[in-house]
Order: sequence, then C-alpha cells, then structure tokens
Amino acid sequence: MIEFRTLETFLRVAQLRSFRGAAARLNTTQPAVSQRIAQLEDQLGVRLLERAGRSFSLTQAGRSVLGQAERLLKLRAELVASVAGPAELRGALRLGVAETIVHTWLPLFLETMAQRYPLIALEIEVDISPNLRERLLSRELDLAFLLGPLSAPEILTQALRSERIAFFAAPKLGLEPGRIPLARIAAFPIITFARNTQPFVRLRELLADPALPPSRVHASASLSTALRMALDGLGIALIPASIARDAVATGRLLEIDTPARVPDLNFVAGALAGPDSQLIAPVIAIAREAAARA
Repeated sequence: MIEFRTLETFLRVAQLRSFRGAAARLNTTQPAVSQRIAQLEDQLGVRLLERAGRSFSLTQAGRSVLGQAERLLKLRAELVASVAGPAELRGALRLGVAETIVHTWLPLFLETMAQRYPLIALEIEVDISPNLRERLLSRELDLAFLLGPLSAPEILTQALRSERIAFFAAPKLGLEPGRIPLARIAAFPIITFARNTQPFVRLRELLADPALPPSRVHASASLSTALRMALDGLGIALIPASIARDAVATGRLLEIDTPARVPDLNFVAGALAGPDSQLIAPVIAIAREAAARA
C-alpha cells in the first residue's frame, strides 16, 4: 500500500527538483528520500524519474503520478481541516516577511497565530521583496508577505495593506519649515531601501532630473539602520511613515513636506498553489486582520 508520506516525498522532490532540498523540507535524510522514491517506483512498476548525473527529469508516468499525488494530498489536507479545530491543526510553515511589516503589524500577527493555531510552527525569514519572490518561486518559502504587484502569474496573491513612505530628517539638519523642494533634499545624503526595491528605483528616477544637484543615496537592507542613521543626522531617510511615527511624535524626526512623491508600498500575501493551501488560507486571513488592526 502506498503511504501518504511516500507521495509527499515524491511531490517535494518534483517541486524542488532536488533530493537534498526535499530532505531538508521533510526534515529527513537524502538517503531516506532516495529510498522512498525507489519504493514508490517498485510499488507502481514504473520509472518516475529519468536520472542524468546529478540532475533528473520526470518521466511521462512521473508527470501523471505527480498530478494524482497533488490531488490526494490536497484531499487529505481538506479532510483534516474539516474535522480538526484550529487548535488541533499542526505543521511547519516557512514564512518570508518584508522588513516594513516586521516594524508594523507582524507582532500582532504572531500573537494572533499563537492564540488560534498553537501547534503551527512558523519559520520566519526577513528579506527584501525581490528575494522573497524568488524564494517563493523556488519553493524555499510556503508563504510571503511582500511588496506587490508580482510579475509572476503562478504566485497567488491577496492584498494586505498599503504603507505611505515619506522623507524624514533630524532637527539638527536645520531644514526650514514649510514645503521643501527636492533640490534642497538632494543636497543631503538620502538613506532608503535596498537596491532593486521599488522605493529605491523610484527615488533614483526622481533624482535623475538634470536640474538637481549630484546626490548621494545610501541603500540599506535594514530599515532599522536607515532610521538610526536619520536619527543621528547622517542624512534624510525615505522610509515608511509608520516606522518613523514614534520618532516624529517625540520630535526626534521631522517629516518633510515636499512635492516630490514616492508611491505607497502595497503589500500582498503570496503563495504557490499546492496541497498546503488549507493551512495557508487561514494564515493569510489572520495576516489581513492584523494588518487592518495595527
């Protein structure tokens, strides 16, 4: 009799295109994964993988079995979800999170998850959105909260929340009150998101105006670092307003009124379709709830 564990192993190998990756995902060893695949081939009497050195491809039979395995595992997940209460659902979920969310509504999300799904273990990775997108596509992550829109139709997305971003400066920089043109801002070093992110690209487009003076842009993958640099007066930070809220309230930072605008950051939840969807759907619902409440 074919076990669900064996089918899940085959599914992970096919998805990740790696015996080693499947072993890590299933918390087992590479020899154990190889043994399960060989056992499945023996039970079905067909070859599922065509091996060529260290790489492999699915045979025609392998592609057929993959589709059936996906359906069976999805049905099993639906069965478990239909009879188990939230407190009884268990499993591990690899979650990628953009740093802006870490500083805003992630704590509320984690608190709610712990209350409603105490047996679900979250493996959280914080990274910039372009990297999270690639890790989703390679199935290194099950779910990600990242900047949208995503130019990958295979990733299913749901809107979470928009974040306004603006320029912030320490009072010691001596910027005069009132509306400040971008040319005045560009005279200072500007601290913002990492390269290849939407805000960084948009800022570079604004600063490309030949009428503006040469500017220095410090890109940081850590918004905490960008905030700290702004507080120390090392430059003007272009960061989410929610991250600078406390510093503005206490007078340590000033929001700069300028006609130069960078579009809001629109965050989405992204995941690939698969047998884990029954677990991912309620997690996204909690994320949307936390994002709305924070």
